[in-house]
Amino acid sequence: MKAYVWKETGRIEKEIHWSTPEYGSHEVLIAIKSEGICTTDIHMVSGKLDFAKPPWVLGHEMSGVIVKIGDDVKGWKIGDRVVIDPVVSCGSCKYCLTGKKYLCPDGGELGTNYGSGGYGEFVVAKPSNLYRLPAEMSFAEGAMMEPLNCTLGAIDRVRNMVGSHVAVFGAGPAGLLFIQLARAYGAIKVTLLDIKDEPLALGLRLGADEVVNITKVSLQDYFAEQEIEVVVEASGSEAAIGHCFEFVASSGTVVLYGLNGLHTPTITSDMIVGKDLSIVTCTSAPLLWYKGIRLVQAGKVNVKDIITQQVPFDEAEALLEEIMDGKSSATKTVLSY
Repeated sequence: MKAYVWKETGRIEKEIHWSTPEYGSHEVLIAIKSEGICTTDIHMVSGKLDFAKPPWVLGHEMSGVIVKIGDDVKGWKIGDRVVIDPVVSCGSCKYCLTGKKYLCPDGGELGTNYGSGGYGEFVVAKPSNLYRLPAEMSFAEGAMMEPLNCTLGAIDRVRNMVGSHVAVFGAGPAGLLFIQLARAYGAIKVTLLDIKDEPLALGLRLGADEVVNITKVSLQDYFAEQEIEVVVEASGSEAAIGHCFEFVASSGTVVLYGLNGLHTPTITSDMIVGKDLSIVTCTSAPLLWYKGIRLVQAGKVNVKDIITQQVPFDEAEALLEEIMDGKSSATKTVLSY
């Protein structure tokens, strides 16, 4: 198969004859139709996150079509359009049996640390990792179901969302999902903060009540006039992490979502205890995939407009280099096969 292969730190190369993954009797082979480029992929290639070693086929935000079916697979057929949950697990340990398969000690994530991902033409998956992609949703929207699932999992854990003023740091794909989910979960006001005007403008179109360019205002002055019960860190910025704990109201909730690859402490435990704060995180939400799909179907979450760049697979090599070098201005890029 064709694949974009992470060869060494900072370098991805296109391979024409990369090995197609083999599927077993309880698995299916999926032809990838759309694959999202995630910041986690960029951090892995740059060496900031040590989840796997090259050579490696990245990509965990995937949708596609079933093209081969193992003999023991039931309920699926060739041609079915699917969204792929990339989290692989044993299915029988205490984490799997309590809805937390992402913590399975024998598992992992396709494209991240366990098996070939969506930067290749084909992926192998178990039926338990598949969700039907509705006919009215595009494959590109299907690829966005993985980041939606993760952000939805975080918001679903926030106990004081209803009636709260929510502030979201970071107007990237995750932040743009968070502002919509906060609204869907009952927030009465949502503020989006970033350092760039263009993604902030997109945030307004997607439902933020207010946007703040933090290079143009004093955060101390802004937050002094607000009562922010929930603060979401979706940028991976070390400074933003500190701002979350500093500016959230006492007895509020901080959602930590962005990864940055830093190995130094970024939070002050005394502040957490002194302000009686709750902390929420999420890397996967296995029980919420259908809820995410329904939110998109119902028009409560718009993932389509977050995708600002779609690129045919065969034309993506130069673009991937640009993204890895931090030179792309796209909010979200999706490869199309």
